[in-house]
Amino acid sequence: MSDAATSGSGANQPSRAASERESGRVGEREIAVEAALAELTPEQEAVLLDRGRAADAAVEESVRMILSDVRARGDEALRSLARRFDRVELGGIEVPNEACQEALAALAPEVRAALERAAANIAAFHRAQLPPPLEVEVEAGVRLGRRAEPLGRVAVYAPGGRAAYPSSVLMGVVPARVAGVEQVVVCSPPGPDGRPPAIVLAACALAGADRVFALGGAGAIAAVAYGTATVPRVDKVVGPGNAYVTEAKRQLNGVLAIDCPAGPSEVLILADDSADPVLLAAEVIAQAEHDPDAASVLVCTDAEVLGAARRELARLLPSQPRREIVEASLAARGAFLRADSREQAIAFANRYAPEHLLVLLRDPRAALEALRRAGSIFLGPGSSVAFGDYLTGANHVLPTAGLARAYAGLSTMDFLRWYTYQEVSREAAAALAGDTQVLALAEGLPGHALCARLRDPERDSGTAGERENAGDRRLPLSHSPALQDWRESAPSALPFRAAYRDIALYDPQRSPIEIDLSDNTSLFGAPPAGMRAVRELEEERVTRYPPVYAQELKAALAELHGVAPENVVTGCGSDDVIDSAIRAFCEAGDVVAYPDPTFSMLPLFARMNAARPVPVPMGPGFELDEEALLSARGRITYICNPNNPTGTLLSPDRIRRVTREATGVVLLDEAYADYGATSLIEDAISSGRAVVLRTLSKSFGLAGLRIGYAIGPVALVREIEKSRGPYKIGAAAEAAALAALRHDRDWAAANVATVMANRERLARELTERGLRVWPSAANFLLMQAPAGAAPAAPGAPGATAAIVAGLRGAGVAVRAFPGVPGAGDCIRVSVGPWPLMQRFLDALEAGTVEAAKVGR
Repeated sequence: MSDAATSGSGANQPSRAASERESGRVGEREIAVEAALAELTPEQEAVLLDRGRAADAAVEESVRMILSDVRARGDEALRSLARRFDRVELGGIEVPNEACQEALAALAPEVRAALERAAANIAAFHRAQLPPPLEVEVEAGVRLGRRAEPLGRVAVYAPGGRAAYPSSVLMGVVPARVAGVEQVVVCSPPGPDGRPPAIVLAACALAGADRVFALGGAGAIAAVAYGTATVPRVDKVVGPGNAYVTEAKRQLNGVLAIDCPAGPSEVLILADDSADPVLLAAEVIAQAEHDPDAASVLVCTDAEVLGAARRELARLLPSQPRREIVEASLAARGAFLRADSREQAIAFANRYAPEHLLVLLRDPRAALEALRRAGSIFLGPGSSVAFGDYLTGANHVLPTAGLARAYAGLSTMDFLRWYTYQEVSREAAAALAGDTQVLALAEGLPGHALCARLRDPERDSGTAGERENAGDRRLPLSHSPALQDWRESAPSALPFRAAYRDIALYDPQRSPIEIDLSDNTSLFGAPPAGMRAVRELEEERVTRYPPVYAQELKAALAELHGVAPENVVTGCGSDDVIDSAIRAFCEAGDVVAYPDPTFSMLPLFARMNAARPVPVPMGPGFELDEEALLSARGRITYICNPNNPTGTLLSPDRIRRVTREATGVVLLDEAYADYGATSLIEDAISSGRAVVLRTLSKSFGLAGLRIGYAIGPVALVREIEKSRGPYKIGAAAEAAALAALRHDRDWAAANVATVMANRERLARELTERGLRVWPSAANFLLMQAPAGAAPAAPGAPGATAAIVAGLRGAGVAVRAFPGVPGAGDCIRVSVGPWPLMQRFLDALEAGTVEAAKVGR
């Protein structure tokens, strides 16, 4: 929504459209260009394509004088400019923060709600743009990194004049805040009372601007570039403005950084016979009403629709409150153009490179790949440019005048600066030294060659004469036997991934035992109908590939949860779905954030996919710290609920906040939800960014057949399915799962009820023995290792190892969790039929005694 607002220094100069109106030329032609694309004259092409490119010498000189004056006289010059151009005496250049807060409090409730909604969407979209740190090993021992840091101080220019633009305040301040800019100031032209409009001040308070100044035009840009007694100097200025603001940015580029060139607003609409003429006319009017210099162009492949849109424009225009501005804009830069084909229309759009490109063609997404040059593209009849101006969350500060060929719109990246770092090991330095000397000497820079040679382990080889000849071109490393060996071996070396260098094979240290309470699987046997289905499996189902994506199973799972089959993706266990999701949504180096402690395989899956696992500590009672989790800015945020290994039931409201505000995709693992959790499947589907993971390994007792699945928005499910690949559910697994889902639900529900009852009973028994047990909503309990089992001597087995060993000696296996954050040394025990729980209690008592002996 770039706008050539005319308030502020230099802004009282007449626009081109105003000059034409005064000379009477508007009446001669209501729209500047009406023609077929194939028949455009050079003059018509100039009107369309040369917008804003011709230098205006008067504007350039006027701005140069303003900048010089502000630099020399500071605040005094700013006050003079306000008297001259804004016709106001500034009571104070800076607007008190209290005035902004009062303006916000005085807003009509519906206006405030709309601004808050806009701010939330802008924050969500721009938060998703935050880049993760990047680190790569380009060759053995040579590690390079790239990180972003927020700018220190930024100015946001919000235009004024013909209209107030609180939306421009939000579009500049909110992304700056998301990026972490230390101080954000706003400049906006003063009104008759010496301050920007109240709604602009309210937007400043809502968005979190630190300081606000009643300054407009080129003078405002000069003030933040040079600094004055009142106005601080900034690192960068962003925001749309008139020709004087744009020219001031151009002249000061280098004194401070600037954003994309954003001049008079413009739209190009591509339409065919499917377009609604009323919508076409309305979109033309909406852009033209910004400013007499705004550009509104309609390109249509259907002559009848084009003519109908022209008639609708004539019908709607008389009732428009800003009719004079619209008429002046259309007379100067408007166009109704007929294209011979869709391809011709798209080619013209790429030449025109508009600020806003509205695509009202059949199947607009099919055209998206061919559309290369635009500030922002709007697809389909529902996607009005007006929505983008205010509420969708995409930024409306966009390049104009065809500069979308090279510039992008305002984004989070505009408020960050990048720096790189490099780390070279001694071994890598030796490998780099020889070629570095070659290149340095080729460029005639012997000092560079010396720096490399000093890292060369062979630099002292050769004759004394050679060593004395500092300028020689001897390359001892390049010709050394060690390097020759390295070069000869490198081509045949296996290409191991650097990301796998420190990954060890997963080993839960599980071996056969009489009573295994270590893996949280069902202790009630297999589902009866499921087992029958496996025993009765037809031979052909064994010899042939199973269904590609287990469509029948997807339908059964969809029916179980009351969703559509297209919301379901299956996998070889929920682990497979997690792995596939990370692969689907993460690039190398992306952050996978998760509460700590959690499912132990999660960080391993992240590293397997070259992503970066980032643990976020939980609260003292294993509460979810959603603020810290969101601050990790994960491309994927993983939450297990109930949590594993703690069994904790997390707050649904906190999880919902994460699904609303996370920068990327949220994986919500509900593997244990059957045992007492509230499922958030419905929330996940409606969120557009969350996927719920489930399994048939627990309550349905099918862990050995590895059946996992996820439920979520169709778009995310499809991406996971692409990553997961075909044939991940074997025929036996699918047959058992279908039978269990159809006939064993009551059996599973009864077992779940038994687990829940025995879980509470076991917790009481352990507590009565003086052991600490954490509340659980899963099919297991986490308990702190008994204090008596702690080792007394250095090197003795840890408490968990001693307890686990003692229990194993009694024929019972549990899972050790040493050093759990916030809990210390713990063990986890699966819950099943009570006779097994009693065996555990008896073995625990005996094992504790034996472990205490080991500790002595």
